[in-house]
Amino acid sequence: MVNASLNWASIVGILLALYGLAAAPLSIAQTIFTLQKRADTSPAVIGKALFLLMQGAGRLLLLPLCGGILFFQGWRLDPILQFGQFLLAFGLIAESLPSIVSDYSKWRDRTGRTQA
Repeated sequence: MVNASLNWASIVGILLALYGLAAAPLSIAQTIFTLQKRADTSPAVIGKALFLLMQGAGRLLLLPLCGGILFFQGWRLDPILQFGQFLLAFGLIAESLPSIVSDYSKWRDRTGRTQA
């Protein structure tokens, strides 16, 4: 049964899904640039590359998945839980947004696409 309504949980679900789809290409680009600029195979470089791959997979797969679950099943939550999910998603975006902005600025610096 699908009950279509626009509530806190469905709005948060839409925001999480869009945020994940927008943030994933930046982490994929950061992983590629990390692997290209380093020729060594030290454990630190391999660990950083694996961390960036897992972070990109989480941004690409898990954020839209969580957003979809909240969008389609959020109507079942009572208002207090919907507000809790809103606060949790807002905290997640507030904590990860500086990292994404940093990834984007590093990508622009590497490709030479800076505005004067």
